[in-house]
Amino acid sequence: MKADKIHIYRFDNIKVFLMILVIIAHTLINSYGDKGMEYIRFFCLCYTMPLFTFISGYLSKREQHFKKNIIYLLLPCFVFTVINDLVEELVNPNYVFNWRQPGFAMWYLWVLFVFRVVLPYLIRVKYILLLSFILSWLVGFVPFVGTNYSLSRLCCFLPYFLLGYMVANDNFYSLRYKMLIKNPPPRAACLVLFLAFVAWSCVILLRPGLTFATAFNYGYGGNIIGLILRIALQITIIVTGCCVLKIFPERKFFYTKFGERTLSVYLLHGLVVLPFAYLVFPSFGNATLIEKILMIILPTSCCILLFSDKVYMFMGCILKRK
Repeated sequence: MKADKIHIYRFDNIKVFLMILVIIAHTLINSYGDKGMEYIRFFCLCYTMPLFTFISGYLSKREQHFKKNIIYLLLPCFVFTVINDLVEELVNPNYVFNWRQPGFAMWYLWVLFVFRVVLPYLIRVKYILLLSFILSWLVGFVPFVGTNYSLSRLCCFLPYFLLGYMVANDNFYSLRYKMLIKNPPPRAACLVLFLAFVAWSCVILLRPGLTFATAFNYGYGGNIIGLILRIALQITIIVTGCCVLKIFPERKFFYTKFGERTLSVYLLHGLVVLPFAYLVFPSFGNATLIEKILMIILPTSCCILLFSDKVYMFMGCILKRK
């Protein structure tokens, strides 16, 4: 019980950090054409969402309650898809509604809902983790797998979810995870390794079309180079994720409690960043460096307020959290 509690503290600390990176990435949703800002955006999303998915898998139980998953995942996904679509319709003149795609950032709740519903069946399949990795590599060759119904993300994020689940429930993976956490290289080495992979990932992330939403296949469909890039990026994600798991402390801090509030912040942050992105800062093209920094800091600071006790209590009433 004590070890599990330590892991939860570690995960809560990480989740706060990841949530802030997600917010920063979404403040740059209107930054297309600015290579520097696009890199920051893609990097934040590329490394945060797989680790979020890993943690969700780690915290998932073998026996899933379909009704609870509908109430806590599918229903909020639907409600906030409608809300975010209405907001984006008002603030974004180029917005085109597509009923086959979850609204702004709500794809994660849909993907997590599907993962948890099918989890009891997937874990019965032999070598399912290996098969999920192979699927995530090969899906880039399928042209119709993309943003509709989040099919691409379902395939690309499945390995991280299953890996998290197996680390928590399978003795083989759990032992190796404990060895990584308890007997790793020095933290300084992990930090250096993390920064090295960040620098190397620039080469991959700056290639056009390499996103989870399109299965990393845009411009590389049926191309062996695309397959190599997908595998290479996956390796960097896993290695940097391991470094993050070690770098973050395993004890409780003043901000640790905010880790439990990331779902509420995730649901609400679109109501803040969308007006900022399209009304307050409609263009990155003509902005100075100082203005670009403000474009990130101001909406991010506003979103950090969503971690407050009052907002958490309010969302708890809406989600009927016990």
